[in-house]
This record gives sequence, C-alpha cells and structure tokens, in this order.
Amino acid sequence: MEALPELYSIFQGEVATVTEYGAFIKIPGCRRQGLVHKTHMSACRVDKPSEIVDVGDKVWVKLIRKEMKDDKLKLSLSMKVVNQGTGKDLDPNNVSLDQDERKKRMFRDYTSQKITLEAVLNTVCKKCGCKVLRFRKQKDLRCPEHIK
Repeated sequence: MEALPELYSIFQGEVATVTEYGAFIKIPGCRRQGLVHKTHMSACRVDKPSEIVDVGDKVWVKLIRKEMKDDKLKLSLSMKVVNQGTGKDLDPNNVSLDQDERKKRMFRDYTSQKITLEAVLNTVCKKCGCKVLRFRKQKDLRCPEHIK
C-alpha cells in the first residue's frame, strides 16, 4: 500500500489537471491525486479554477479529508489555508476548516416545505365600490356589509 500523507499535513504538489470545479494535485511519494475544490483554492470567490492554477504549477496544499466512497479513497486538499509563498500553515488549529464543515452540516433544505403568504391587499368592493382590505387567501371581493 502507498504511503499517504497524514491528515492535516502540508506538502507541495504539482497540478495534474484543472476542471471547472477544481484542480487535481499529484501527491509526492505516491501515485495518487487529491482534489482542491474551487471553494478551497482561495479565501476569495473562485469562478474559474483555470484563472488560479495551470497544469504543471507547484502549489502548497493541506490534506483536509480522507474519505472512502464506492471502494475508492478520495483525498480532499486545500490551498487557502496554506501560504503559497512559504508553505506555512495559516490555520494550524483547523478552525476555518471546522467552520466550513459546520456550515455544510447546518444547511437545511426548505424546498419541500409549503410556504403560505398572507398579504393584505387594497381592493375595491364589487357591489358598492368602497375600499376593502382583504387577505390573499380570501376569494370574495365584497366589503363586510355585503358578505352576509
């Protein structure tokens, strides 16, 4: 079995390929590659990873996650927590990594919940023409005197 770097270790790797969602980095000392997702390339928003790195570039990365998925080991790397000039760890206690994970876990999907709006609308009574306040759910456009 190949010797993989320790979790949260920092090393310098070479960019193997660049995609629209990130860059794959060759890990020195083994045949594996890890992914630097575009959200982990910089503290600023990255729309196109090709604007940040090119194939063959040497970059400093930190191994932030090892995950077994479908009998494959997936390695997640981060460039934003490492100084690209010196290789110094900018997040030695992994605080920002923990915050990123917490944000992902606390996200809730509200798309399946039904939202009802009860807005008050200014309308006019169909019978007498006086102004009526009604709720959106109400279908009757008559003033209270004409509803009975």
